[in-house]
Amino acid sequence: MPPARRPRASSRAAPSSSAAAEGPRGGRGWLSALRRDPAKRPRRADDDGTPLTDELLLTIFAGVPDLADLVRCAATCRRWRRLVSADAAFLCRTPRRPPRRFIAPLALGFFHRRDDAEAATATRFVATAFATHRFPGLLQQLQPPSLSTLVDDGLFDGSSHIVASRNGLLVVDLRRGKHDRALKLCVCNPMAGVVHVLPPLGGKDGLGHYACTVLTADDRDEESVDPPRSSSYFRVVILYSRRGFTAFRSYSSDDGRWSEEGKVTGARLGKKQMGLTDSGVVGHGGRLVYWLAKNVVFVLSLKTLQSTLRSMPWSGNGRNFDMANTLLGLSPEGRLCAIQFGRLSPRTANWSISIRIITCTDHSWLDAATEELIQVKQSLPADVTSVRLQWFCEKSGVVFFSAVAGGHDQRRYEMYALNLKTKVVEKLVAHDRDGDSWGQVHGYEMDQVAYLASLAEPEGTEDI
Repeated sequence: MPPARRPRASSRAAPSSSAAAEGPRGGRGWLSALRRDPAKRPRRADDDGTPLTDELLLTIFAGVPDLADLVRCAATCRRWRRLVSADAAFLCRTPRRPPRRFIAPLALGFFHRRDDAEAATATRFVATAFATHRFPGLLQQLQPPSLSTLVDDGLFDGSSHIVASRNGLLVVDLRRGKHDRALKLCVCNPMAGVVHVLPPLGGKDGLGHYACTVLTADDRDEESVDPPRSSSYFRVVILYSRRGFTAFRSYSSDDGRWSEEGKVTGARLGKKQMGLTDSGVVGHGGRLVYWLAKNVVFVLSLKTLQSTLRSMPWSGNGRNFDMANTLLGLSPEGRLCAIQFGRLSPRTANWSISIRIITCTDHSWLDAATEELIQVKQSLPADVTSVRLQWFCEKSGVVFFSAVAGGHDQRRYEMYALNLKTKVVEKLVAHDRDGDSWGQVHGYEMDQVAYLASLAEPEGTEDI
């Protein structure tokens, strides 16, 4: 198979914050390793035994309200599968009910940033077993995929780092150094190979630490008043500190520009808290964003820019809160939940390792009787000395966590994935280099468009 073409980012200077961004640049992404161009395939109108044309079938499929039902349609026969996978972007323009269960195949792996001489400060990707089987192009390279392989022109250098990952999109900070206060972001889709370089926020708009997340068309629900004009819609939202208040700005792919600076009312996030936040969790059909900051949840209404703080339940480290072993996410029912490691006591003879899931409803965490504990020690080596949660993929229900095993002279650093639905733990990768390299981990899962497109027949099997 010839190597997929890499997307090329524009070398033009990015416009100012008041101007529109340049158009997206791209080519073929990870999906290109799965199948040929759908437009070049022969379409057989009678291989399913129905007299309906392709256009009529697509109109019917577009009205299917549930993603799971649409996947079942694709599994009916080869013609329906070909239509659903080839026209996934068209089908996903219609608002669809969020799945009421985890969809494990959405999780493809995680990006992590290595800061050592051997890796030359690169952001690498580690794939799950499903991803390497379904997308063989991920294994065609001698080196693991990295951000620098997504685009040419040196857009992603050693200073670039991921600041958010949601629904198939990555938000990457492109600033070249610590003293570069102009915020330079891009949004990229590795599955499609498309990169959007956003206008920088420079001059008086410069900022230091900030909290960030990205919304997509998958975040809408039945109550959405203004649905996105495209299934490739995205909106980047950021919070940052101004003297005396927390500021807000957003960038919409529909408008192609940053909004004016807004003032968040209610609770505030300080500069140090901004630097501690992870990628925000989006709930209530894209109307609320949750950030875990130190030991509280910062809740922001995107409609009113009003914010509140919610306390966090105690975690495994006694009665103290352990942010290093706590993640935020959403349950399949759309409720905010916390994922934590249970209390760790490696010095005792019969110590256990369990992951705890606790749900928040009506601004309060459910009592301990309703929490779920998943034992994972039996899936780990006997010489594990410490564990740490790294990322929760909320749509697939996959939790990434790392473990340190072995003695001081033969220490191993390993990464695992836990499927919350099946309770199965998968070992992804391990190394024995000095120093733990699992810093800045960002899990990656597909959006609905990429998921439907991935249902296509593998190359070479269409006519079998």
